[in-house]
Amino acid sequence: MQCLSYNLFLQSVNSDNIAVIILNVKHGDLLQIDQPPTALEENQKALWLKLGLEPRPFDNVHYFLPRAKNEQPNSFIIPNNYKVYAYSLDDSVNKLDLLFSGIPDPTETIDSLVGEIMNGYGTSNYSQVRDWRSLLDGPPLSTNGRSQAVGDIRASSVGKFRRHLRRIVITKTTGIFTNQRSRNESHLAAELNSIQGGHTYVVDIAKLNDNEQSFVFGDIVKTIYEMFAETDETLDLPEKVIIFVDELNKYAPSGSKDSPLIEQILDISERGRSLGVILVSAQQFMSSVHSRVTGNSATKVLGRSSSAEVMMPDYRFLDQDLKMSLTRLSKGELLLQHAIFRQPVKVIFPKPAYRQD
Repeated sequence: MQCLSYNLFLQSVNSDNIAVIILNVKHGDLLQIDQPPTALEENQKALWLKLGLEPRPFDNVHYFLPRAKNEQPNSFIIPNNYKVYAYSLDDSVNKLDLLFSGIPDPTETIDSLVGEIMNGYGTSNYSQVRDWRSLLDGPPLSTNGRSQAVGDIRASSVGKFRRHLRRIVITKTTGIFTNQRSRNESHLAAELNSIQGGHTYVVDIAKLNDNEQSFVFGDIVKTIYEMFAETDETLDLPEKVIIFVDELNKYAPSGSKDSPLIEQILDISERGRSLGVILVSAQQFMSSVHSRVTGNSATKVLGRSSSAEVMMPDYRFLDQDLKMSLTRLSKGELLLQHAIFRQPVKVIFPKPAYRQD
């Protein structure tokens, strides 16, 4: 529905100054949005036409597929006009904190060591560090296979950090982390630095593990937010960038403690609109998302929900009758809530006009 609503939106405004980034998180659902559907029923075409819009797929679509261990695209579907992306240490060191967003760090020793590495990389202390392997197995973190103290951080804490990092980028990686990118592999942040209005960028993360998905999403959010927040006049940025992500509760769950990734998401949700960066998310339960994210949502579109869900505090903007009506909505019916409406409005969407098989 997110992708469909954007396609409707594109045809109703001047889209030349608007760019969109879509994360494909389920199979190949969004890897053919530039292709027409195999069939679209006449009644669905009529809905598009009734809106004054043309039932057609997306234009100017760029696909980014993750690298697999065999250096091939790691994707359920290989679309047209794609590039393979991967992460070397050089690409990742300034966002190394995002790699550890899901790892408990009650004493903040991992966070301290990450800060040491991010600040020290490229200095004489890290002169022998060239890639993931040399960071893990060479000085200053290790000598002859034994972890070493770094500044005020004990050797045992450095060993814990090395075990986590080795698991993430070496032993458990799907292939997205590499010691050196080939000429045919893209640096995703660098690609997004040249983002253009009127273009759609689909980043596939469907076959990545949870750590990798969180890292890629965090990389996208951080890259785009920093581009707009720094207001570098040399950059020819679109007026707005819209980021679509499914299952936001995976990255900013309700009740979770702050992490580098959650901080990035909160920055976007609380200050992004004033900069021209808009986050659109979808999830099964609104109550499963961080309350500061849902609290800053200007527009909410609600589908049929259970009675237990609608009694959660996140739905307090609805009166009791509307809460009960949510539990009785038919398939395809939604309630749209926005400040311009005194009451939520019931809406339906036509089927997407792009290929979905």
